[in-house]
Amino acid sequence: MNRREFLCLGGGTVVSCIATGGYASQIEPNCLALERRTIRLPRLSPALDGFRIALMSDHHLFPFTPPKLLEQAVDQANGLRPDMIVLGGDYICADVESIRELAPILGRLNARYGVFAVPGNYDRLFGLSLIRSQLTAQSIEFLVNRGLHVGPGAGRLFLAGLDSVCTGVPDPIGAFAGYRESDTTLALVHEPDYFPTMIKLTPVQLQLSGHSHGGQVRIPLLGPLILPFLGRIYHTGLYELNGRFVYTGRGLGMVGLPLRFSCPPELTEITLEPA
Repeated sequence: MNRREFLCLGGGTVVSCIATGGYASQIEPNCLALERRTIRLPRLSPALDGFRIALMSDHHLFPFTPPKLLEQAVDQANGLRPDMIVLGGDYICADVESIRELAPILGRLNARYGVFAVPGNYDRLFGLSLIRSQLTAQSIEFLVNRGLHVGPGAGRLFLAGLDSVCTGVPDPIGAFAGYRESDTTLALVHEPDYFPTMIKLTPVQLQLSGHSHGGQVRIPLLGPLILPFLGRIYHTGLYELNGRFVYTGRGLGMVGLPLRFSCPPELTEITLEPA
């Protein structure tokens, strides 16, 4: 290779890097993706066949995630007309006061049987009491180590919500107090890698999580570059373990770096069917 060819190759590499960086910082973080999954659960009541759940997580409003993206996610979630909407935690990034702007946006969410939320590790670190009060004021049911029955009376779901595993005090057994053996059991847990503990201690059939952001930057054939503690094993999508399931969404916002590559923000629609 002569000097001219070398310079051309180097220049092409620089241009490619600049273009990729621009895409990862300016375009993909705003390309909201709708992921649809059908999950088949044993012993699902006929009354719950086709029950649809919208999952949103890791909003992280400011400094990298603008309100416009989150408003788009809310509008799209409402357009799905789900039976239930669940919020998987991490509503803020570093400024707990941003929840005052985010809560009214989330307050527009509408589902047949309600909207439910759990805390994430950032929420616990920076001010859970304010976050809880702001979401509760918007008629969002905030679940911290407790559960309740949701759905049609003929075949209700039991939904358990856990405290953050990283920065809170999770009580999975307490969260499932009150469930019935005939119930279909779901758990909303911010950190997906707690799943093996959940299936040892509780009757959970499906766990819904966030936390990992899918890695934010994923290299083709290699996968995510960096994953957080308790978000490294079940980090993206649907997994099965001992006949039970965990689904981890890529989340909406960003932390660390304002970049997403091969890992767009995600709104998830999950449809339950009998196995």
